[in-house]
Amino acid sequence: MLPLEATIYKSYLETAAPNLLKPKGDPWKVEIDTLLKHYGSFLLDGWGTLYSKDNFVYPGVLEFMAAIRKANKNIRLITNSASRTIKQIQDDLRLSGLDFEAYEIISSGSLLAALSGAVDLKEVYYFGGESGLKFLEEAKIQVSENPSEPIVILAGIHPTQEEMSKAEKILSKENSRVLVLNPDVYAPNPDGEKIPVTGHIAHSLKEKTGCKLLFCGKPFPLIYQIALRSLIPSTESVVMIGDTLGTDIAGANIAGIDSALVVGRNVKENELRDDIYSLGVSPTYVLHGFD
Repeated sequence: MLPLEATIYKSYLETAAPNLLKPKGDPWKVEIDTLLKHYGSFLLDGWGTLYSKDNFVYPGVLEFMAAIRKANKNIRLITNSASRTIKQIQDDLRLSGLDFEAYEIISSGSLLAALSGAVDLKEVYYFGGESGLKFLEEAKIQVSENPSEPIVILAGIHPTQEEMSKAEKILSKENSRVLVLNPDVYAPNPDGEKIPVTGHIAHSLKEKTGCKLLFCGKPFPLIYQIALRSLIPSTESVVMIGDTLGTDIAGANIAGIDSALVVGRNVKENELRDDIYSLGVSPTYVLHGFD
C-alpha cells in the first residue's frame, strides 16, 4: 500500500469507526467454491474485482456469476461509481457479459438523495460526469458556478485544470465543504497499475484549501446499511468480496459482515500482512481470483 493511500484510508476509519477492533491473526485462504457453499448473499465490488476498463472481465468471473444464479443466491453490486446512473452501469455491464437487475446495483451516487438533507445541500459546484447530474436532480440539489455556500460535490475521476482551479477558489472561503461521492483513492488497471482517483483528488483539495471532507460510499456505513436492508429477510450469511482493504474490506468490518479480499489487484499478496497491520483492517478470507 502506498504511504498516501494508507494515510487517507486511516482517516476514513477514524471518521467512520474510531473504535473498530484491530485484526487478530491472519485471514483464511479459500477458493471461491467454498464461499459459494457457505454463504447465501454476496455483496460484490465492481472495478478491480469483477471488471476493469475497456469491458475487461477478470478470469473466472462469468463462471462465478453463472454459479451464483444457478444456486439462487442473493447478489448486490456495491460500487463507488458516482458519475453513471444505475441504468448506465447496468448497460455497460451487459456489454461485458455481466447481467445485473437494476435493484441489484447500489452505487454511491444513488445514495445522494438519502444523504443530502442530513448534510444540508441545496446549491453546489459540481464536477464529475454529466450523467452524474441525475443524482443531484433526484436529491433536489441545484448546480451553480458560484454557489451561495462554499460547497463542492466531487464525482469525477478526471477533472480538468479549469474545474480544479474553480473548486479551489470556491473552497478557499470559510466553512467550505466537499462531498466526495467516490472515496476510492486508487483504482487498478488489469495490469495492476494503480491510478489515482477521486479520494486522491479530494485529499489534494483539502491540502490546498483546508476544506472539510464528507464522504458517500464504501467504507462508510450508509451504502452497507442500504445493501443489507435490501436483503431482508435473508440477511444471514452475507459476505463482501472486493479488492481494496480501505474501502471494501473496511466497510464490511464496520458493517459486521464477513469479507473476502481478492489479492493481486489493489493489494499485492507479498504486501498483504504489512497492509493489514498498517491499516488495522483484515478480511475474513483471501481469494486469488475466481478461477
